[in-house]
Amino acid sequence: MLRIVTKLPTAALSPNSRVHWAVKHKASKAIKKATANGVKIALLLADELDYADVPWHEIELQAVYYHHVNRRRDPDNLIALLKYPIDGLVMAGLLVDDDRITLKPVIKKIDKENPRLELIINPIKQADISLEQSNESQ
Repeated sequence: MLRIVTKLPTAALSPNSRVHWAVKHKASKAIKKATANGVKIALLLADELDYADVPWHEIELQAVYYHHVNRRRDPDNLIALLKYPIDGLVMAGLLVDDDRITLKPVIKKIDKENPRLELIINPIKQADISLEQSNESQ
């Protein structure tokens, strides 16, 4: 299991937002980079994992949103906001691709002092690096 802590995606990334494309692009780039940095930190802190254990082909993902206020949030929109952190997982090299993710239901919690997004990842299948390298050479 790997726990990655990153900042919350901004409202500009919501499927319901009507912001300029450049604002959305800047926000998506920031959350991808923050998630990629979170992966690097989590791998350094993980005792049982090592850089040799990644990338993974298939994972089970649990997202826990910690918001600063208690108000109603649509779980479907929270799931849609995971697109950018998941892209950050691929960008960091933790996942080979983002097409084999089993997503558990989103959990919503309150933390007034430290709003954040926690991604709890359980690998299901490790990538076969030798097979990938032989396919690239062909």
